[in-house]
Amino acid sequence: MYKKIFLIPVTLFFLFSCGSEENSEKANTGSAITSKVSNFISSRENIIAFGHINMFQILGKSDYKKNSLVNAVIDPFITKMAALNQDSPIYFAVEVNEQNINDINPYDISNISNLKLNGFAYAFIAIKNKSEIKSQLEKEVRVRFKNADGIDYAQENNGTFALFDDCMMVMVDLNDRNQVGIEQLKSASKLMTEGKSSEIVNKMMASNSDFMLTYDMGKSVSSVLKGLKISNSETQQLESDLKGCFNTTNFNFENGKIVLTSENILSPAMSKWRITKSDSKEIVSTLGSGSPTAAIAMNLDVDQIQKILDSYLKSSMSEIESKLSASELLEFNRIKAEGFSTIFNGRFGIAAFLKGDGYGFVPNVNFQLGAGKMLLEKLKEPLEMAKTSGFTIENKGNMLYGYSGAENAPGKGTLTLPEGAEDFGNYPINGFVDIQKLPLNELNLPDQAMKIIAKLSILKFKVEGDKFTLEIQFKDKSQNALAQMMNSVSGLSL
Repeated sequence: MYKKIFLIPVTLFFLFSCGSEENSEKANTGSAITSKVSNFISSRENIIAFGHINMFQILGKSDYKKNSLVNAVIDPFITKMAALNQDSPIYFAVEVNEQNINDINPYDISNISNLKLNGFAYAFIAIKNKSEIKSQLEKEVRVRFKNADGIDYAQENNGTFALFDDCMMVMVDLNDRNQVGIEQLKSASKLMTEGKSSEIVNKMMASNSDFMLTYDMGKSVSSVLKGLKISNSETQQLESDLKGCFNTTNFNFENGKIVLTSENILSPAMSKWRITKSDSKEIVSTLGSGSPTAAIAMNLDVDQIQKILDSYLKSSMSEIESKLSASELLEFNRIKAEGFSTIFNGRFGIAAFLKGDGYGFVPNVNFQLGAGKMLLEKLKEPLEMAKTSGFTIENKGNMLYGYSGAENAPGKGTLTLPEGAEDFGNYPINGFVDIQKLPLNELNLPDQAMKIIAKLSILKFKVEGDKFTLEIQFKDKSQNALAQMMNSVSGLSL
């Protein structure tokens, strides 16, 4: 079911690349459809996720025309796609209606995969020539169009196509056995022109990234709680506080790097919670010395995490307690009494140093872990075993420090950070992998994969405020990352 949702725009891309003639009609800009989709998403009550795929922009960044073989395959598609507006991304949205999921066992993966959601998936495609699109659908999909209240539509199994002057909407029922009714189609399409867009949705729709996915945190949590029939004063407060909260993820191919960002856009009620400290500099300063191949540092505010749990989930803990064994219940009650910090105080860091030994690469590993009383008791035996394996372990207050190699041990200096990771430690959660120091030759990767990896320099991530950023940086900073990947695969050298 989920695959169908994301296959919609891909299928449409290839569908309309076949059999179209060049059209001299002037292209509309993508702003009109963006406005209509924003109206729809803002006004449709149960939309839990939406986004876009900027297919033509991605193709442009790939620089495919410089590869004769790839160009021979792709260019005919592009030149035949005059019926679509190539200035606009393909938008999509998912609507999930209230349903009972109380009988779903979250530990049974096969059970979850068989879950049938009540709702619809939508795709919105900007077009330049309505009659051409209609002709292609009738020819390629073999559907028959009807007209109702000025809407040209065609039904095919659980999907329905609706054509307007400047766009096409595809509406798919998430239940394969249901067909989208004309009244459902009218209701949805009416919101495109008569709905009122919200400022926050407009902001996310303005993204020009290659791929964007946004989900409504409030509606998602509310749908799960109602489906599980969980309701008390705390969960009701959680639902209320999450209204207007979104998470938006953008993926982009840029010059010299691939960038993924995921940002929480929070309501005033939720923005007061901050579960990270300001940075992780102190942790990084005690992670050892030398040039690490990879490192991670994390500095969380467990007191804030405890307050969140107490504010929203305290009453719901009884539901968890009823499913625990006697021994598990003892540990659970201890955590309730002593707080989350009895397990973890929020501080963690690890660095790996790879060195050749004549037979491959053997890592030295340094770590530090903020362990509470309960976790220290649990780790007592494993730590003793680690000591017999060559690890040096020290317990200083509520911090565990460990290292496997004396040459990179803490206290001998600071880390020498690779180019691109000089800001490691400036954020509460951050890390990196120096790709060129990895033992890639031992992985027996395909030649094409090795050609791409040879162009990479570093992978890094960070959390800053409410935003997570992941970057894969290339050695060449001047050319688009996707073009560099395409050139590697094709064997071209620019």
